[in-house]
Amino acid sequence: MTPRLFSRSLLKLNSLGLPLLASALLGSAQAVTYDFGASLASSNLAVSGARAFSVRAGVSDVLLGQNRFSLALSNRAAEVGVQRNQALFTIGTVRLAASGALVYAGPVGTRLKAEASGSLGPVALSASGQLWNSSAAALDPLSVWSQMPVNVNASSLQANLEAKYRPSRDLILMFAGELGSQSLASLTGEWRADAMSYRLGASAGKGVLGALAGVTYRAENFTVGADALVGRAAAGQVTFGGALSLDAPAALPLNDAQAIGLSAYLKYEPWRTAALPLRYGVDVGVPLGEVVDGQFNLGLRGGSGGFGVRAGYTFTPGAGTSGP
Repeated sequence: MTPRLFSRSLLKLNSLGLPLLASALLGSAQAVTYDFGASLASSNLAVSGARAFSVRAGVSDVLLGQNRFSLALSNRAAEVGVQRNQALFTIGTVRLAASGALVYAGPVGTRLKAEASGSLGPVALSASGQLWNSSAAALDPLSVWSQMPVNVNASSLQANLEAKYRPSRDLILMFAGELGSQSLASLTGEWRADAMSYRLGASAGKGVLGALAGVTYRAENFTVGADALVGRAAAGQVTFGGALSLDAPAALPLNDAQAIGLSAYLKYEPWRTAALPLRYGVDVGVPLGEVVDGQFNLGLRGGSGGFGVRAGYTFTPGAGTSGP
């Protein structure tokens, strides 16, 4: 489907599909999730006509048949997504997902993405493809500082492939490949010993050739990780980069069932040309109690070119209540 054809289809969905979906949503009891958020970014990225401030409302996990739909509307774009689990004969299950956005923050454009993932015994595979003629910053200014690299080009296409093979309980072999504006590939082995994980590998592609090393420590309430790359850049000079991460879903317990969650990351990848080389982020999630459904989320993003903040509220009606 071309971006122009998708634009027409999404406009038709706004006039026909959204009322039908709303009718199905209101006519049945479903564990759907609603989210509302606002963000503000200060960035020197050249995104023509894109506003740094955004407000967004969305709904996800809307079950229609075997498909789960998501919808979102903001001052920047209209978004729609669908996913389903498809049985693969009797040997496993494949997760299929597709999403699209009609972006009108600046020149009107579209962003399309399709994904597939599944596992069979000790092998897990995931593949995705993206096509767009509107930049990621136009859709979400904070997305360019995500933990995973995001292509900042105004128009391009990209394909990703990841594979994991687990020959034993303690050993995992991982391959990751990216084909697009800056094609890269890495091969890594991870050895797990109790609370520790150790990684060694290599990465090669446009602009970099180097060795990888990393370590992860998993405690009862948090996980921390550190990774580094040392190698040669395109011009032949020595280059190095690294990453730090923290994940603490129960950083500060509030009661027996709820806790404040905290996550953070820092990445420096100077060989990146299609994505920003320096990226960092901090997220805090605060449950609103046992009586009120939902969670308040606060996030900080930044790095090369600027920074931004985000605040939001997510809730699933009935999830925070319990019977007598």
